[in-house]
Amino acid sequence: MTTMDSGLPALVATDASAGASTDTSTGTSTAASTAADGGRRRRVPRGEVQRQMILDAFEGLLREMPAPEISVKDITEAAGIKRPNFYFYFESKDAVLGELVGLAWDDWAEAIGSYFRRAGESHADYFDRLFGASHAAWLVHGRVMVAGVQATGYDEKLRTRWTTLVAGLNGQLAAQMGRDAEAGLITPLSDDHGALIATLTDMIVMAFYKDRSLESTEAESARMLSALKAIWLGTWGASATPSR
Repeated sequence: MTTMDSGLPALVATDASAGASTDTSTGTSTAASTAADGGRRRRVPRGEVQRQMILDAFEGLLREMPAPEISVKDITEAAGIKRPNFYFYFESKDAVLGELVGLAWDDWAEAIGSYFRRAGESHADYFDRLFGASHAAWLVHGRVMVAGVQATGYDEKLRTRWTTLVAGLNGQLAAQMGRDAEAGLITPLSDDHGALIATLTDMIVMAFYKDRSLESTEAESARMLSALKAIWLGTWGASATPSR
């Protein structure tokens, strides 16, 4: 993360969620979280506040227009900052989207907990945990994830980042499929576990993308997840019986 220096143009920023403003003389925010050791208040560096303002502004603008139509001017006006401040933190608007996608992916991974199947967890419950949590993350970050998928078609850096994240996910899932197959717990449709998992993941991402692009109803989303689960279990060659 980029750090502050004395060359950054002065700006008084208000953090609405914390009800605090930035002290330009110290470069810190008067907003503070209460520390566990006696209730002391921690000053938030101005850089953290301004960076978050840019991220929040971009995500808010996604509710009004597609990412390619958002300009740096739109972002700075929505964030209430000057243009030089934007370029202190991000080299381009695509870099902002890239960071938002990374943060959304982190939330996605945190919600799942582990990509490996837990002891005593059926394959049906394994799917529910992985992709029930994944879909919930898409519900929260839908506009960011949709914009991120779209941007892989024109932004090389974001495409590389997305490919790296998906490759890590696929590697762990393929390893789990291999262990389960070796233990005789499943009979996958192919011995090429990597290709099976990559195809399943691509299909699920595209299904989630369509689901959020169209802003499907809860019933429509549930139907989509049920269909994906049937395909997933069939590909793994696993039982649809949940854990007891």
